[in-house]
Amino acid sequence: MSSWSGPKPGWHLNKINPHLEMHTDLLLGCEQDNGHGGSSIFVPLCGKSVDLAYLASHPKVSHVVGIDIVQAAAEQFAAEHPELCITEFSGGNSSDQCCEDEQHCEAVTVFDSDTCKLETQSSFHGKRISILIGDVFDLMLMPSDKRSRCLYRGVSSNLNQTNSLFDGIYDRGSMVAIDPSRRHDYITLVGSLLRSGAACHNRQTEDGPPFSIDESQVRQLYEAQQWVASVVLLDKKNETEKDADRDRWEARGVTEVYELVFLIRKKNE
Repeated sequence: MSSWSGPKPGWHLNKINPHLEMHTDLLLGCEQDNGHGGSSIFVPLCGKSVDLAYLASHPKVSHVVGIDIVQAAAEQFAAEHPELCITEFSGGNSSDQCCEDEQHCEAVTVFDSDTCKLETQSSFHGKRISILIGDVFDLMLMPSDKRSRCLYRGVSSNLNQTNSLFDGIYDRGSMVAIDPSRRHDYITLVGSLLRSGAACHNRQTEDGPPFSIDESQVRQLYEAQQWVASVVLLDKKNETEKDADRDRWEARGVTEVYELVFLIRKKNE
């Protein structure tokens, strides 16, 4: 957590990830029949990624829900993106309106503090975006109705989901951040949060940090899941070959670091 005390953590990109831009339509491919006018996207371990702002501003996205255990990341994101009109709410406390733009930023709903462990902590809400502060694995401990109210806390009733399912998940490297012993639990959670036929855009770096994972491990983990219809490798690139990153990797004596980008589709049920 101390890595967030500075202005820019080493893993943070100050631009939209090119893989996300290239494959946005694949991620949003399930939005046409969800009944609420756009895709709902979940971003685990979101940090203060500018990808959140890109998704929240996308015309085919109705709402983005991110979660991160570090509150400073959300605070910095809110400060760096005033156009999203993000306001912090502590625990069950709320206000009547989070910004002046009533079309995009609705009144925040107040829930009892025991509805969800995550709601005892701060959360951030703005134009088509919410960022929850807490451990993503806490979501596994809740029944679907309470999970829905927790995930969509602060979202107006016309967007609120009754089944806590998302039209897409944008995973920006969770598999290398999570302890390997919990990867199976994490993948189970991903499946429980996706609508039928929806996709997870999964981007991982083979050598972390802090943990490593390769293509065969990603395939083995996901293809073993009953909910998975397909695992497609969209791209594989050596990050050390990028001019902007070459000096950084050479200083560490690293010659190869491969970024893997997958599209994992859930079965139609």
